[in-house]
Amino acid sequence: MSRRARRRAAWVAVLVALLGLSAIGALWWLSRPPSEASGTVIIDVEPGTTVRTLGRRLAAEGVIRSPLLFEAWLRIGGDARRIQAGTYALPLDRTLPAIAGILVEGRTLLASVTVPEGLRLEETAGRAARALGIDSAAFAAAASDPALADSLGIEAGTLEGYLFPETYRVAPDIGPRDLARVMVAHFRRVFTPAWQARADSLGRSIHEIVTLASIVEEEARIAAERPVIAGVFWNRLEAGMLLEADPTVQYALGGHRERVLYEDLEVDSPYNTYRNTGLPPGPIASPGRASLEATLYPDSVPYYYFVATGEDGRHAFSETFAEHLQKIRALR
Repeated sequence: MSRRARRRAAWVAVLVALLGLSAIGALWWLSRPPSEASGTVIIDVEPGTTVRTLGRRLAAEGVIRSPLLFEAWLRIGGDARRIQAGTYALPLDRTLPAIAGILVEGRTLLASVTVPEGLRLEETAGRAARALGIDSAAFAAAASDPALADSLGIEAGTLEGYLFPETYRVAPDIGPRDLARVMVAHFRRVFTPAWQARADSLGRSIHEIVTLASIVEEEARIAAERPVIAGVFWNRLEAGMLLEADPTVQYALGGHRERVLYEDLEVDSPYNTYRNTGLPPGPIASPGRASLEATLYPDSVPYYYFVATGEDGRHAFSETFAEHLQKIRALR
């Protein structure tokens, strides 16, 4: 190679290096916070928001410098579809990669409410009030609104039984109707098409399954007994027998009680399964996943009766009424 060619190659190498350094410098500058200001910007990311649309909004709000670099960063890293919807408090003094990490990890500005299994509508309203500051009466009214239930495809006049037990992370200012919608939407996700097909094969509607599952939820205290108790109730329904479930009487009376008295069994209510055959009009509480599954896939058992033994929530099961009475006398 001639001296001139070597000199030209050296200059090209220097130029490429300078261009590379310039590009690195430009990328570093574009990834920096747009200003030295501190503080946060509240951003709502709706489900389905594209990376391009979000990048433009973040730039307009002063969170990042370059929407193009934001999009490229996420696409190259394979995170473009992993941004999670929610409400974010995004700091103004973070780099573009840090902002992208917050969005991908879903570090939203959320409040939390935990709804355990077996709560009634008004009890769920109380939980929402304590955790989120929602007016309990407003939530109870929303969940008892037939128009809202109908809009959500619920076959009853209220959302009793469909406010699915779960820990919810929601926007701190969520309203009572929106919270009810979130909980019913989660129920819809849990009650899968496979479960729907199973309900169809049993000749039962979702509403009937949820209703019976709510009784199983209230009766069962031990996980292993759920499918057994469900099997007993299915046996009684198929035989045309009264369910005679104490929790339905408690629901008819309007509250939980230590013991159901003989006089309580006479309460005039369609929820009283000591007086009315078949299922009550609707759920008496919100069943969890395990009780729903036990109701859909009960154990095949020969039993028609059970009684609480008083031993850690266990029950004694019987095939005949005579055997049932014998076990009751033994327990007393």
